[in-house]
Amino acid sequence: MAIKKTTEIKPGAYEDAILGFRNHWYPGFKSDEIPEGEFKTLVLLGENLLVKRIDGEVYAVQDACAHRGYKFSEQLECYTKNSITCPVHAFTYNLKNGELVTIPSDPDSSLIGKANLHSYPVQEVKGMVFIFVGDIDPPAPLIEDVPPGFLDDDLYLVPSVNVTCDCNWRIAADSGFDPNHIFMHKDNEMLDFLKFPFPIASKIKGDDPFEEIEVVETEGGPKGLLDDLNETIPVYEHTFECDGEVGTMKSMFPPDPEGMAAQGFGSITGSLWLPGCLHVDPFPVPGMCHFEWWVPVDETTHRYMITYGKRTTDAEEREQFKQEVENVWYQQGYENFNRYDTILNNGMQETYGDQNYLYGQREVLAKTDGYTLSWRRLASKHNRGIQTRYGKK
Repeated sequence: MAIKKTTEIKPGAYEDAILGFRNHWYPGFKSDEIPEGEFKTLVLLGENLLVKRIDGEVYAVQDACAHRGYKFSEQLECYTKNSITCPVHAFTYNLKNGELVTIPSDPDSSLIGKANLHSYPVQEVKGMVFIFVGDIDPPAPLIEDVPPGFLDDDLYLVPSVNVTCDCNWRIAADSGFDPNHIFMHKDNEMLDFLKFPFPIASKIKGDDPFEEIEVVETEGGPKGLLDDLNETIPVYEHTFECDGEVGTMKSMFPPDPEGMAAQGFGSITGSLWLPGCLHVDPFPVPGMCHFEWWVPVDETTHRYMITYGKRTTDAEEREQFKQEVENVWYQQGYENFNRYDTILNNGMQETYGDQNYLYGQREVLAKTDGYTLSWRRLASKHNRGIQTRYGKK
């Protein structure tokens, strides 16, 4: 494989990234979803992958024989733990590197060692399996594609959610950093569970829609946006008039700054990072943080993955936190809160599936859409390439 330096990869426009950004790391599975010796299939950025854990390590290759393109996963044929054999013509490959190792009908073929499968770099960290989809060799360091601090030794992470959503990944990413999508959460059960005052909207303080957003472009580090969510003006109730009738929108609970302070809430920071990860800290309660990824599958589908974190090196505290995530926060954090994001994002797919609607051509944007526009600009500037379908330029 020819070596290409990351700096030689030209970024592409966000509106073209329907299949995501190439040459980036994406989470593919939770570690516990790939048992020893078992095959799993995965679609990332429109590419079909075959994944297997061998002697504790996870390996990934293209799920299509280099000879005639038959999908191995249609009928798995294995004669050693490290190999995969095409059931049509028996071309056999090393799962660890994709190398063609034998052809029974032509064992001396010049293709052996040359007609190889694409092999995907894999790193397993923090209970998650990250896979690099791209061509640059060596791949970019994983630390450049996860939020700052994600790989810290004292940050204990419990992966919790890995579900399929019926909309393009950009719809979710555009909403994730938008402070005014919180309106959709006003009646969520988690707020009642926590008795948590949650605004229905956030006003920016000045006239500049970009003033409160910090752009992070550190060389050799992740690229993203930071926002101190306490710097906006929360709206807990809004009254309006339409044709002489008065309507009122309001939060489930009135604002209670003293009560929130008693719970330990201080400043809440939201941040959004390439290639598509939201980090909120603290959330959903003090002492916890929240990471979520929107992983492109194809043009109309993405995987939504959530991990909860707590800073502790104590083994007993870590086990307690793991149990808390499994017994409380999967239900309250996902089912009773973030699941509503997926439902409402899916409701925009039909509109945004029309490429003529996308990104400024027919959208009617407001002042508070500076958050979404900042993300699109950053992603267009710092991505390492636009993914396309196999063979399409």
